Amino acid sequence: MNTTLLGVDDSKTMRKVLEITFAGENFRTVLAEDAESALAKLSSERPEVVLVDAALEGVNGYELCARVKATAPKTAVILLSSKHQPYDRNRGAEVGADDYIDKPFDTQQLIDKVHAALRKVASAAQAPVPQAAAPAPSPPLAAAPLPPVAEAPPVRPRAQTLAYGSQIPPAPAPATVVAPPSFEESPRVPPPVAPVESGARPPLAASGNGFGSLPDRLAGLGLTPEQVAGVLALSREVVEQVVWEVVPTLAETMIREEIKRLTSD
Repeated sequence: MNTTLLGVDDSKTMRKVLEITFAGENFRTVLAEDAESALAKLSSERPEVVLVDAALEGVNGYELCARVKATAPKTAVILLSSKHQPYDRNRGAEVGADDYIDKPFDTQQLIDKVHAALRKVASAAQAPVPQAAAPAPSPPLAAAPLPPVAEAPPVRPRAQTLAYGSQIPPAPAPATVVAPPSFEESPRVPPPVAPVESGARPPLAASGNGFGSLPDRLAGLGLTPEQVAGVLALSREVVEQVVWEVVPTLAETMIREEIKRLTSD
């Protein structure tokens, strides 16, 4: 399949040279004398490569290259410069020119540059389009804070229960022992002894102790009258000393002991 080539030059001679150069190289050559006609044939002929005179009158070759790239980005563009008007590399890079060649040129060299430009455009078209960088993963949403857990009320100890659920009665509180007030023991005061007049001794026979007449009882013991009188005299002394300090029973016991002692003498 032939490759369509568009040659743009305001010189009729140069257009003829381009036509002869690519006549036997599997190219279909289309020619234009200015930028306006070149843009029209760009739309109608859809060439794969365009050769443009850099010093084209009116719209120069750099401006036309920019329009071609804007209309057909996959079309290769080679600028034709000269020794008198050298190629502007910076400007050529700005408009997207693929290559350049100075006039007068070697025809084979121009053919080689055309093939190289076509391969460059084809490889650029086949190159995989760089995929857009994947967006950075969004940071995970912070987990919503859990609501504060209310502190459980303290568990009250369960009261012990008897069988069938009857509750154990509370233990009685310990009784408070109140120490009795300490009192110093006062010395025992003997009851007052009533004064007895001398010679006036109470007769034992008249005492209400229930033992009867003492002289009769002493006489029954076999004592002589003198012994009975001595016992009675001694007994009165004893009775006067202890009768107010001891109980009657003890007094009688003491009297009996004294009588036994006296009678045993």
